[in-house]
Amino acid sequence: MILCAFLLIIAVILDRLIGDPTYSWHPVRLVGRFVHLLEKVIRSTNIPDLSGGILLTLLTLFFWESVLILLAKVFFLTPVTGFTFTLFILYSCVALRDLARHVIPIISLLKKGDLEKGRSALQMIVGRDTSVLDREGMIRATIETISEGLVDGFLSPVFYFCIFSLAGYPFHQPCLIGIAGGLFYRIINTLDSMIGYKNVSYFHFGRFAAKLDDIMNYIPARMSILFLFLGAWSLKMDETAGLAHTVAYHSFSASPNAGYPESFTSGALHVQLGGPTRYPYGLVEKPFIGEDGSAATPETIHQSLKLITISGYLATGVMASFLLISPFVATHLWI
Repeated sequence: MILCAFLLIIAVILDRLIGDPTYSWHPVRLVGRFVHLLEKVIRSTNIPDLSGGILLTLLTLFFWESVLILLAKVFFLTPVTGFTFTLFILYSCVALRDLARHVIPIISLLKKGDLEKGRSALQMIVGRDTSVLDREGMIRATIETISEGLVDGFLSPVFYFCIFSLAGYPFHQPCLIGIAGGLFYRIINTLDSMIGYKNVSYFHFGRFAAKLDDIMNYIPARMSILFLFLGAWSLKMDETAGLAHTVAYHSFSASPNAGYPESFTSGALHVQLGGPTRYPYGLVEKPFIGEDGSAATPETIHQSLKLITISGYLATGVMASFLLISPFVATHLWI
């Protein structure tokens, strides 16, 4: 388990130094292309949408987890290649710095007053219709996306890496089973981002993947409050208001999970999030999260990015410590 903790720390350091590079053989992009092709095949048949979506999800999980196991048999022939392969997969599953890569240009464009280009940049990372957003709406949408990104872009894959590593400990393959868990989550999250829409084409076809994504994010979303609290406290933000907003507003989001990091961020930064949101399939009347506090500015986006980043690094420390002490705790509980 010491090796798993070390791998986690190194993967996060690599993410910090390099980010999530764009290249055609990125594991997540390979999964995306596979999903796109398989969807075409399934839709060419007479399989009902709901069944087709379930089939797509299960086949994608089975195929890529099988590929992972086959590749592991090759790379695990030597300790060095085994370590490198495991690190590569884990590093490919986390994307904390990637938030900054997408968001910083939006902050810059908002400061310049170039809302048109800002809307185009924002459209790359959100599912809502950004063409109708004013400056305040763009700021809210960006902060909400950053908050959600802590969970689905970082905390969830790290959480499942740790849980699966612990499950693999009795079988003497904790790190291999750990990356299988991290990849399992990343595949589901990729499916949700590709087919988990509520429009006519995907309402039934993507329902299974979307619900599975909700289930997988359930625990990490709620765990995020601990790390956000520690992050807000370390940055001298209002962690008390963050907790109060979480209690009061966590259910105000359409998502069963996104409301947790969003409501805490709203309180910690004293900004109002949520509200009516227009998607390509229509207007969704969402309630506002938080009271009408201070006016949000591009600097508020920067503060939210700092909060989420620090919270992610604190989570890494806690999770790595968990991996280190878990065998000791498990042994003594067993006794």
